[in-house]
Amino acid sequence: MIHRRACLAALALAAACTAHAQRGFPIAGKPVTLILPAVGGSTGDRVLRMFAERLKDDWKVPVVVDAKPGASGVVGTVHAVNAAPDGHTILLGYSHLTQAYAFEQKRPYDALTDLIPVARICDLPMLLLTADTSVRTLDEQIAKLRTVKGSYGSYGNATTSQIYSELVDKRNGLGMVHAAYKGTPPLVTDLLGGQIDTAVIDLGNTMGHVKAGKLRALAITGEKRNKLVPDVPTFAELGYDEVSQPGRYWLMLPKGTPPATVERIRASVLDVLKSPELQEQLYAMGIEPAPPVREDVAANMRADVDYWKRVVEITGRPVE
Repeated sequence: MIHRRACLAALALAAACTAHAQRGFPIAGKPVTLILPAVGGSTGDRVLRMFAERLKDDWKVPVVVDAKPGASGVVGTVHAVNAAPDGHTILLGYSHLTQAYAFEQKRPYDALTDLIPVARICDLPMLLLTADTSVRTLDEQIAKLRTVKGSYGSYGNATTSQIYSELVDKRNGLGMVHAAYKGTPPLVTDLLGGQIDTAVIDLGNTMGHVKAGKLRALAITGEKRNKLVPDVPTFAELGYDEVSQPGRYWLMLPKGTPPATVERIRASVLDVLKSPELQEQLYAMGIEPAPPVREDVAANMRADVDYWKRVVEITGRPVE
């Protein structure tokens, strides 16, 4: 009898554990929304969908991507900050969160206190580009722009795209006109069409056009050349030592999310980052996956704030 009762108890415990696993996490049956604070079709959109596909299998709940573009990432970030802190709303944070401090911008949130960084998921090498393929080097591009008043585009005011373009402009006294776009896809379209002379855009969104010879890449961020575009010199090689940091992607949660939920999500994200298949896909897209290890993301973000303050000071604080 005692043996029978022990067996029944063990079976009941196993059934309970199985039921708990099948319920999903964090809350049974409730979808998880990954907020993209940019337009759909961008590099961020593609990266989030890759993670969503893998996380849904782990969490046993639907994981969807919701694009909320506007105000250089502010609209989507506000939505995430104000969401219920239950782990079911996760923000794709990118470099605008740390750049805002360099401009002393007033935001309806404080990115360093109102959001909990879960993990850095990847870095995006940034290219300085032109559609004038007769131009071979950055020096040639600068010489050309000195003869006529040119223009540069960016995917938003006070973003990596604008800051680096503005730095090159100010360093060489070009006085280019800035055209701010509502995201990367329309920026790439107008660059290809010749509506603007140059732009700084991530490798993931432009590599196909560079390989096809439709865009000329004149410089790239990073300490060494990128193996996907090995003929493109780094900014540092060309004397622009201060242009070094790539774009960043983090996953972030609203303040107040329970620590256990944060840790559960972090563990899942790091497991996804360990996938050789995912890493290969990201590299093929021109994206550098983050190491699948626990980092002090908050401390790294504070260091990024200091970096962008130094760079923006060099530009003379570009107009927003």
